[in-house]
Amino acid sequence: MKSETVWGIFVASDSSRFPNFFPIGLYTTQEKALTALNSLPRDTNYQLLKLPLNKNFAYYHKKSGNLVGMDDICHEHFHYKDANNNEGMV
Repeated sequence: MKSETVWGIFVASDSSRFPNFFPIGLYTTQEKALTALNSLPRDTNYQLLKLPLNKNFAYYHKKSGNLVGMDDICHEHFHYKDANNNEGMV
């Protein structure tokens, strides 16, 4: 049985606390998400996540039991802001 998914574009903030990103768009295909992502301003970092529907993907720390992230999620980073800040630097 094939799992259904959505592709989400998230803005990645400079915060080191989880979660350090928030959603700005959801798409039915990776291609649609990439088209939208390519039209966004380049002064911000983004993440593209493939999220399963009807599945809990929370990741809990084995010792503390605290929610610390997401488990088994396909994601890509687009560091546009970081690349812009490094332009002209040696």
